Parts: sequence; C-alpha cells; structure tokens
Amino acid sequence: KQWYQRRVRGAELVEVDGDYDTTVAQVMREAEENGWVLVGDTSWEGYEQVPRDITTAYSTIFCEALQQMWDETGLEPTHVILQAGVGSFAAGGIAYCLTALTPPPRFVCVEPVDADCIYENIRVSGDGTLPCQGKTESISAGLNCGIPASKTAWPLLRDHCSAYVALGDGWPVAAVRELYAKGVIAGESGCCGYATLMAARGDEKVRGELGLSEESVVLVVNTEGATDPVLYNEIIGKHVL
Repeated sequence: KQWYQRRVRGAELVEVDGDYDTTVAQVMREAEENGWVLVGDTSWEGYEQVPRDITTAYSTIFCEALQQMWDETGLEPTHVILQAGVGSFAAGGIAYCLTALTPPPRFVCVEPVDADCIYENIRVSGDGTLPCQGKTESISAGLNCGIPASKTAWPLLRDHCSAYVALGDGWPVAAVRELYAKGVIAGESGCCGYATLMAARGDEKVRGELGLSEESVVLVVNTEGATDPVLYNEIIGKHVL
C-alpha cells in the first residue's frame, strides 16, 4: 500500500549501491542536474536552510518530553543523552533544552564506534567536515553516517556536549533485549541513548566521566522502533514482529 501511494504521487524509490554518504552525494548530484528540491538533514556549504528547519523540527520531541516529565514527576533532566548520525536530531535536542532549562543539563553525544564522525572531529579538533575512521557498517544502521552536518548540527555539538561516546555493537544489542523485556520496542539505532546508560551502569569510571550519580535525572529518546524486523527478531531470539 505504501509503495502504491508513493507511485501515485509520482515518486520513485531508488536503491543506491553504497553507504549513506555515497547516497547523499548521488542525491545531491541528481537534484542539481534535474532542478529538484533537496530535502535532507545533513548540511554543507550552500545547503543549510532545509537542514536547519529539520533540526528545529526535531526540537518538538524535546518540548513534548520535557513537558511530560514535568507533569508526571515534577523533575527536569540533569543529563540528556543524544544519539547522533550526522547530528541533526542531537542538535535539535540541545537547541531546545538550552532555551527551556535553566541551568541547562549536561549533553552527551553517542555514536557507533564504526561511524563516530562527531567524536573523531572532537578528538582531532576538526572543523566538522572530517570523516570518521570506521566503515560506517555498525549494527545501528540509522546512525551510520561518515560526516557530520557541518554547517548546522556541528557547532551545537562541538560547543555544548560535555562528553562524546562511541559505542560498540554489543551495547545496542543488549539494550534492544533489555528494553524488550520492559515492554519497549526499540531498534538498534533508537536505543543507543539507553545503551549508553547501560554501559555507565556497570562502570564507575564511565559514570564519573559522564557526571552521573544517584541523584541524576537522565532523558533518553527512543528515536526508532524495529525498523529492521528481521534483525530485531534475530536480536530478541524469537519471532515477535
């Protein structure tokens, strides 16, 4: 049905033989050649307004989450853990929390080890245009981006995160399983904020580096459900989808 609806509206779904960054480059070329409007949340010199609008739209999630937290618990977060691909979702969370919370919480950026482009730029004092060192083939497919959104997300992530985390694939797998046991369906990308908490839970040094204590109030967002049902069933070890 969804494919039919897309076809009726004149759209065509094209599969690219390559990774995320290869796909972005191809889409950019074809949009320019055909006079198409390009809609994406990564950015570069000369392509900033649409990604900035998308980043702003992400802030709606945090507006609703903070309001729900306050209504149900009377608490505000001391920490916000934000998974990042190119960084637009994370930047949207940072931008909103900076305006809504005083004092602002600590922000923690988390990426897969194999696609840690933001971590890599921080590590070498880059300008947000450097690629990660990995192959962008982590289990967290939605975060497998090799270059940050340099003109929009990067400045916020650079200036306002207190820590940058690169997760190995074992942590998202463990988080998917633990969340499933709690009745939450979270995909291998959507769970990475929670996976970071799991990693900190068993490691005093990590807790110290992230500034976590028994008094901490941590906001994580499950950004995706089981976007890959086959992989999800494999991780859970049963056919649930």
